[in-house]
This record gives sequence, C-alpha cells and structure tokens, in this order.
Amino acid sequence: MFTRLIAVLAILIAGTAPALAKRVALVIGNGAYEHTIPLPNPSNDAEQMAAKLRSLGFEVVAGQDQTYNDMRRSVMDFAKKAYGAEIALLFYAGHGMQVGGKNLLVPIDARIEDETSLDFETISVDFIMRQMSKDVKVQMVFLDACRDNPLARTLARRMGPSRSGSLGAGLAEIKVQETGGEGSVIAFATSPGDVALDGEGQNSPFTSALIRHIDTPNASIQTVMTRVTGDVYDATEKRQRPWVNASLIGEVFLNKQAAKEPGTEVAALGNTSTSVPQTAVNNAATAAAATASQTNLDWEREKLIWEAAKSSDTVADYESYLSAYPNGTFADFARNSIKRLQGGAQVAAVNPAAGSATNAQGAAGGAAVTSLPNPQAAVPGTAETEAALGWNRSARREIQTRLNLTGNNVGRPDGAFGPKTRAGIIAWQTANGLVPSGYFTASQQLLLTNQTAAQYSAYIAEIKRKQQAASASRSTTTRRSNTTTQQRTTTTRRTNNGGGVNPAGAAFIGGVVGGIIGGAIGR
Repeated sequence: MFTRLIAVLAILIAGTAPALAKRVALVIGNGAYEHTIPLPNPSNDAEQMAAKLRSLGFEVVAGQDQTYNDMRRSVMDFAKKAYGAEIALLFYAGHGMQVGGKNLLVPIDARIEDETSLDFETISVDFIMRQMSKDVKVQMVFLDACRDNPLARTLARRMGPSRSGSLGAGLAEIKVQETGGEGSVIAFATSPGDVALDGEGQNSPFTSALIRHIDTPNASIQTVMTRVTGDVYDATEKRQRPWVNASLIGEVFLNKQAAKEPGTEVAALGNTSTSVPQTAVNNAATAAAATASQTNLDWEREKLIWEAAKSSDTVADYESYLSAYPNGTFADFARNSIKRLQGGAQVAAVNPAAGSATNAQGAAGGAAVTSLPNPQAAVPGTAETEAALGWNRSARREIQTRLNLTGNNVGRPDGAFGPKTRAGIIAWQTANGLVPSGYFTASQQLLLTNQTAAQYSAYIAEIKRKQQAASASRSTTTRRSNTTTQQRTTTTRRTNNGGGVNPAGAAFIGGVVGGIIGGAIGR
C-alpha cells in the first residue's frame, strides 16, 4: 500500500515537474529618471511581473529604479543564478533606445550627453542575452522599452545629421541565435522601430496583457503571446501590435498542470507495473488539493501583509513584512522601499482627526509623507472636503500633474477640474481601494503626494532644466540682436558724416543754392 501511495505521489509530482525545474528571471523596472521625464508605469510593471514569475516557480532577481551600477550588479547576480537553468527570462520596463541596430536599456541616472555616454551609461541587451546563453535550455526576453525617449532625441541633435541616422525610434529587431538549447522567445511591446504607449492605468498595455495571460494553465508560451498580442492590439485601438520572434523546437509551458483521470496506470517502484486503486488516487488527490489550498492561503496572507506595509509606506511596516517573509515574493521591493525612506526625510503619519487644510496644503509642496491611514479608506471625498483643502490654481495643476504621473491621464494640467480630471480622480481612487467619488479628502491628497514623490521631483527638475535652457537661449538671442543694432547705428553714423561735411552747414548751403535758383527762375 505504501509503495502504491509513493507511486501516486510520484505521478502527481511528475505532473508539476516543469514548475520544479530551475527557472531564473531578471526583472527590472526603471521609471524615476533623474535627467529626463519620468515614467509612471515601469515600477508597477516590474513589481507585479516579479510576483507573477515567483508564483510560477522562478527565482527572481528584481530591481526598481536602478542606476547604472545597480543594473550591472543585478545582471551579474542573474548571470550566476541562470547558469544551467531550464528557463532564463529577462523582463525590462523603462526607457530604451537603439543605436546602429543595437538595443540599449537606460538606467535612471543616465544623461546621454554624447555618443561616449552610450558605452558608460547604458546596458546592452546583447550583453544580458550573452549571460542567458550559458547552458540554458530556453531563453525568454520581454522588453517593454519602446517608449518615446527624450534622451534619444537629445543625443540625435548632438550627433548631427550625418551620424544621427544610426539612431532609430523604438527598438531594433533581435534575431534569434542558435545557442545549443531548445530555443528562444523574444517579445517587444510593439513592432521594431515603433514607439509603444504608456497606457492610462497602473501598467502599460503590453505588461498588463502579459501578466494576465502568462500563468494560463496548460497554455504554451506561443499561445500566451498570441493572446497578449490580441489584447494589446484591441486595447490600443489597433495603434500598437506587439512583436514576437520565437524559435522553439517544441511547446514550452510555464504553468503545466496534469489532468486528473480515475484509475490511472502507473509504474511501481521496481520493474513491474500495477494498477492503483481508485481510493488511493482519491486520497492522494485530496491531500494534493489540501496542500494547494494551504499554499493559496499562505500566499493570500503574505499578499495581505505586503499590501498593508505598502499602504502605510513606513520603514517599520516594511521591516515587519521582512521579518515574517525574509525571502518572500516582495522582499526585494520591501528592501528597496526601506532604502528609499531612509535616504530621505519621512514625515510622521497625519492623524485623520487632525487633518487640517493647512497640513494638506503643506503636503502639496512635495514632502515625502506616510500614506493614507487604513480607516480613512472608507471616508468618501465630497465637494466640501475638497474645498476645505484651500487649493489655488497652482495647487490644482500640481494635483493634475501627479494624477498623470500615476497613469491616470487627465490631460494638460490647467488648474480646472473638468469631467476628464474627475474621471481621472475616480480611476485613481478605484485603483487604491478608495470610495470613487471624484473628490479629494486631505488624507487622499497625502496618499497621492507620497505615491508620486519621486516622479514629481524628477518632473519639476526637468521643467526647471528646460526653463533654464530657454532662458539661456533667449539671452543669447538678445545679445546678438543688441550687437546687430549697434553695428547698424555705427554704419549709419559713418554714412551721414562721410566727406567731413557738417550736417548744419550742408543744410545752410542747400538753402542758399535753392534761393539762387529760385531767384533765377523768378527773373
């Protein structure tokens, strides 16, 4: 009986063997760019993709808003773990560019002032793929890095027309190379050379569809990507079509689940085979179902603790999560959040009962604050609560800008809260589990300010940089205009004074001559 039970468990384990194979993923989301316009979605894209891949049995090396040195370390860590893996996977969301047919990923501290910067401030996709080819059976690359990149435009201007032709829009096609494994899958958010959309939600259209389909039971990766392509094409009203290049010798499943059939014939331990009674199969299936149920319960509990820590956004709560789950799904993100909070000033949480308009107005200045207290989630905003905040037109423009940075597009910030702004507020409130009233409370303003602290700071820095550049340009133009005017005045003065004739004397002589001629005519 024990031997038969072992045989049943063996067949159940065999059914989930793909999940137990060595799978390693590198997941990076860069959005808080320091020297160009920030992106609101990549951080969310990376966080959710990392969680999804961990649930599929991947060992994930994850990073958010990484500098050049951070990315190099992450790639090195990934390369060591990926050696000999069944599947090695790269997911990147953020700015990217192609130069001379090569695809480059852009860290958040990149300036890209000239061509030299490319070698010392960007990470080549080819470089990462070389780390994925060392005794790896299947390579998977997902690049959501085809966004409009201001750094690329700056580089093009400085390269000049003769060389800027090598700088293309979007990303360049990656050709699958034979590595001795079972093949590769390379997917872009849109077609090579095209620019992808950021979307209006918390995730880009491509990543949103990928997260939705990648864990579909018993669906091959080829089927998954077909569904992803269809979803993105529909969601973007046919403006964006993902590009996939797959070269696999067979179907690859990321969530293979064995079908349960009664009276299964299995091989016993030894050289003979025997039929397992239906009772043993049922008991084993029940035990497996109980284990799966407990796993789901553990996952829900971990996710609940993480959401609570993320909502409060305090060092203490992130440390509480890490204490309970030191190697948890969100452990890397918790450590990154602690590092972020310890690196800047963190203001104490606002007492909901004492949240005054003055405190709320102070938060609008961009100080990092703790997020919305949980009891306030059920308090709906009204026209009265929003009016009590005392926002002027400038403060309203800031709120609209911050809503845009969360991915809830409300249009050009103009300080007027029309239907599009109210719709954006409702979408943001819904995404954060708040009552979707379309009006703010003081605590909700604090939450929005905290969520967008890094992005808004980068946005303001970029605006100031552009203003300074424009001011410098106007100053140069004014100096040139003044110089030209002075030159013209000097030329005119020289012309009037030519031949040494005094202007007054010339007028006198002209009068005398005129009188003589007139007298002559009169006589």
